[in-house]
Formats: sequence, C-alpha cells, structure tokens
Amino acid sequence: MFSRGIRTPRAKEEGEKPFWISYADLMTAMMMLFLIVMTFSLVIITNPGPELEHLKKIQQICDEIKAAAKNVQGVTVDCINNRIDFGVQAQFGNNDSKLPDNAKQKLREFVPILLTVARKDLGKLLKRVVVEGYASPTGSYLLNLQLSMRRAETVLCSLFEAPKANEILLSIPDKQMVRDLFLVGGYSFNNGQGKSAAEMRRVEFKLDFLGFDEQPSTTNPSDIDNYGQCQ
Repeated sequence: MFSRGIRTPRAKEEGEKPFWISYADLMTAMMMLFLIVMTFSLVIITNPGPELEHLKKIQQICDEIKAAAKNVQGVTVDCINNRIDFGVQAQFGNNDSKLPDNAKQKLREFVPILLTVARKDLGKLLKRVVVEGYASPTGSYLLNLQLSMRRAETVLCSLFEAPKANEILLSIPDKQMVRDLFLVGGYSFNNGQGKSAAEMRRVEFKLDFLGFDEQPSTTNPSDIDNYGQCQ
C-alpha cells in the first residue's frame, strides 16, 4: 500500500507578513535623512544660484542709495520694501496738491544722489522709480484718485523748476534720466494703519528693479531738452 504523505501547511506568502522596523533602525533612517537635507542646504548656501546673486545685487544697490541719502535730512530708504519716504516734508494739506519750497528743494537735493547710483554698472538693474501719490480716506473715490495723481505730478514737476539761489540746476543728462526713469502713479487710498490723515496725504518713491533674466529696455531716449512747464 502506498503511504499517504503528511501534507505540511504552506508558509504564508511573503506579502502577507507584517513589516516591522525597529526603533533603532527608524532613528538611523531619520538621521540619514537629516544629514542629506543639511548637506543640500549647505551646498545652496555656499554655492548660491544666479537668482540669489541677482537679489544680492538689488540689495546692494538699495543699500548704496540708503548710505548716500544719510546726509539728506528727513529721507528714509526702506531696503526691505524698496521704498523711499520723505516724511513730513512730502506731506500735503487736506484737498491740496501743493508742496512748500523747502520740500521741493529737499527733493531736488536727493534725486541727483539717486541718479548717481543708477548710472553705475550695478545701478542698471534699477528699472524705474515710481512716484506714488496718496490720499486720506476723506472724500470720494474719484476725487482722491485725481488728488493723489496730482500730488505725484507736483513732486515730479518740482524737479524741473528753476533752482533757488543756493541750488544747482539739474543737468540736461539728469533731466533726461528723470524723464526716462521716473513714472507717476496715483492712488485714491492706501494702507493707513497706524497713520494719521496728514501722514496718509503723502508721496513716496517706489524702486522697481529688473527681474532675473529680464533685459533693460533697448529704446534710445530722445536728446530733446525742451521739457516745458507744469501748469
């Protein structure tokens, strides 16, 4: 007679076996992941990419403008937001777009400093200077829109006015650079948190820089020196 073999139960498939990792192995894996992340971060810090170098150049330009403006009283250069604030000397009265003569003189004193930095090789990254006018919430939307625009225009027009006895007239190249670099912007309202109504009625300069891989405009500026007069 044939003996019947005893059938042994088949082992479970490997896929059915639960996988457990020891605590020590888990900590080792986490440590290796940490070392990889740290190594990658150090490579980025010690070998910055071209985008980071571009941002460093922009910071350098703003820092240079800030250092040069230290001798101009009342002017604050913010290199985090790329803004230039003229404080109370660039504030306007209610429903008014006129600046006193001393404020105009301060603007004419500061702008050549800004142009000197912009003429340098690194300064060519400065794309434009936006003269931003603001208004307080008092009044209607369209009235404030027009008022803030007029305030920005007043600041720009003051740069082309005849200088006082103790001032130096802007040169023709300076005037051409102001015309090609400066842009008027008007706003009917603004973020006035923590500001009084008088502080809201102001003008600021906003520095716009070329983006990474963005090329400067190739348009040749006109040499015309007949700028006319503001009304």
